[in-house]
Amino acid sequence: MPEGQGNTSLSFLVLVTGCTSVGRIPDAEIYKITATDFHPLQEDPGEEARLAALRKALSSGAFYFSWPSDGSRFDLTVRAQKQGDDSHEWGNAFFWNHLLHLPLRQHQVSCCDWLLKVICGVVAIRTVYASHKQAKACLISRISCARAGARFHTRGVNDDGHVSNFVETEQTIYMDDGVSSFVQIRGSVPLFWEQPGLQVGSHHLRLNRGLEANAPAFDR
Repeated sequence: MPEGQGNTSLSFLVLVTGCTSVGRIPDAEIYKITATDFHPLQEDPGEEARLAALRKALSSGAFYFSWPSDGSRFDLTVRAQKQGDDSHEWGNAFFWNHLLHLPLRQHQVSCCDWLLKVICGVVAIRTVYASHKQAKACLISRISCARAGARFHTRGVNDDGHVSNFVETEQTIYMDDGVSSFVQIRGSVPLFWEQPGLQVGSHHLRLNRGLEANAPAFDR
């Protein structure tokens, strides 16, 4: 839903028109998005250049969604420990198309029944063997949408406590009826800082605020 000329909000229905399966786990099939289409919900928005850039980004191979199996409510945007916990459904930093769901949810549309939840990152699934048993190994890296931006332009923390380049990496092993999940997180140093300049190797760190001014965001 990009802002148009004069900062007027433009609404679009975004459809996944191409995808590739990257593998199946017991609860869902995982797909990589390869093509999308935008359908305006108003007359002639006139934003084709910006829409083309959005289509290119969404089709870059960095966005994924899951298609749950019968009876499953598998959610690719959350780790195994949070599956089925609806309290995280709308406050999830890895739910990249959250804003596209909001208008429909405000009109009491049951989004979980037919709208996709998309992550940005990497998903890899392999079949592995432990002695005579077969298991599925899944590696998921989820990039946070809370403070997204190019590496050398977006650094440190914001006032809400979100850091740039924040990634949650989850390794899950599915065997029989059980699942094991190991999670690691990383992100930019949670202070207000930047690295001016563009040439790698010539960047000098610069703190934008003093220690006391950094403390509230650091604590968050």
